[in-house]
Amino acid sequence: MKNKFIFLDHFFIFKKLLLRVIVVFSVLFSVFFYNHQVLYDFFSDPLLRGINLFGGEIIATQLLSTFIVPMKLSFLSAFYLTFPYLITELWFFIKPGLYEGEKSFAKKIFLISAVLIFTAFVFCFYVVFPEIINFFMSFAPDGLNLKIDINFYLELFVNLIFAFTIAFQIPVIVIFLVKLKVLDIAKIKKARPYLYVFSFILSAILTPPDVLSQIFLALPMILLFELGLILSKVISK
Repeated sequence: MKNKFIFLDHFFIFKKLLLRVIVVFSVLFSVFFYNHQVLYDFFSDPLLRGINLFGGEIIATQLLSTFIVPMKLSFLSAFYLTFPYLITELWFFIKPGLYEGEKSFAKKIFLISAVLIFTAFVFCFYVVFPEIINFFMSFAPDGLNLKIDINFYLELFVNLIFAFTIAFQIPVIVIFLVKLKVLDIAKIKKARPYLYVFSFILSAILTPPDVLSQIFLALPMILLFELGLILSKVISK
């Protein structure tokens, strides 16, 4: 019976945690959606710079796009800005039940995960996305009136952001598996060639069907895998 009450206490605490996170997300979403023009100007900047360089225009082929695009952008922005708060809430939720060594490990994992998520967004938005846009627009033949659907642009952007966000969590996954002794660092090093090939296969699955975006994802995945090994050694010590 006592264990049942403890479980219920934890359940209600976690429920309140989720409600606070939902409230923060809802407020941010409302603010972003209200200021959707500023948000649109920010996210469309890589495409606009490509258009200014190679020519073309942005169009909407569906009436609903005028509502759906701002809503999706607001959701994505609110999610990214809510994440640090979610990490903080989760940390205070699990902290009382951890030993000192576990607290130190979990704190480092949360911090690394949060930093990698924002690094993924910055790298994808400021490095990968502009290069991909310029690469494809440079192949447009002279005299072609290029019209880019905003829905397609947003879908491409969201898919790339999702792929890079997942891929940039590789160090966290490696650290966890090494810490739990599921993986052995010495054996991982021997399997490097296979893991490198797997990185290119996975990037081909996660990214749009073009070589450039696959390379942009596969190479960071390999570097992040090596970073995970280094951090595993450091945190273990």
